[in-house]
Amino acid sequence: MKLTDSRLLAIIACLLWSTAFLGIKTGLQYLSPLLFAGIRFFLAGVAVAFVSRKPGYWHQIRSHFRTILLVGLFQTFMLYSFFYLALDNMRGSTGAIVNGMGPLVTALIAHFFLPGDRLNARRTISMILGVFSVFLITWSGVSASGTAINESRGIALMMFSLVANAAAMVLVAKTSDELDPFILNSAQLMVGGIMLVASGLVTGLVSGNLPDQWPPFIFYMALIWLVCVSSIGFSIWYYLLKIRKEPVSHVTVWKFLVPVSGSILSWIFMKNDSPDFPSLCGMVLTAIAITLFYSKKAVASNVGKKIVEEKA
Repeated sequence: MKLTDSRLLAIIACLLWSTAFLGIKTGLQYLSPLLFAGIRFFLAGVAVAFVSRKPGYWHQIRSHFRTILLVGLFQTFMLYSFFYLALDNMRGSTGAIVNGMGPLVTALIAHFFLPGDRLNARRTISMILGVFSVFLITWSGVSASGTAINESRGIALMMFSLVANAAAMVLVAKTSDELDPFILNSAQLMVGGIMLVASGLVTGLVSGNLPDQWPPFIFYMALIWLVCVSSIGFSIWYYLLKIRKEPVSHVTVWKFLVPVSGSILSWIFMKNDSPDFPSLCGMVLTAIAITLFYSKKAVASNVGKKIVEEKA
């Protein structure tokens, strides 16, 4: 597969993920965040296992159970616990834009844990721009919703989810080559999904917030779409990281598409969610920060270094 094909796959995954904000906001109208997330990811894991039908599935799970458990804990349980709770406290467009900080957070974590992904002056400036964009979005969300506590809480939870996602990406990049990426994806989705369902049931029982009737048809449509988004998106991501051996920073650069397309979809389809000047400024600043962080010169240098190492 050529480098351009890898980029196309990354773009497809990111465009799929950008639609998740709309589906999640729809589903959260009928089911609690943790329970909804758990059902979604468990079903996604089952779907990946069924479609891929990899030989030695259970043997690989037994051999690498600790790795699968850790990835499931960070990638599915922690990430999406924070993510769903965040979206339950904020507008979909705000969530999409704040989520655009993901590549910068991932790069910062990779700086300390993955050789070759180091910060420099230009990238540090991009981090500052990205943080400023979050302040703009926070101001926008508070002004639009009138509930400063909820919107600010949602943004804080979204940032926690980005840290969990970065930790998971580092874990995936460092896993043994013997562990098939599709088996890893399927198993961690199911493990994390079970954790989320258990947490959702416990909190629902304690709070008395469990549903007392079946959700409407639109809920199941949103759930089916989200299962497809998770199973396809994460399978592409793990393929690029494990089989294509793409550096974490090169893959995550394309996530700048998520806040742009995610916000546009939310503005079009969600009630009481529309673009405003601070949100648009925050979106532009996030895109500038990420583009600056992964400038053409920096990417070319890293690709060249990788080619030299392969030839050596």
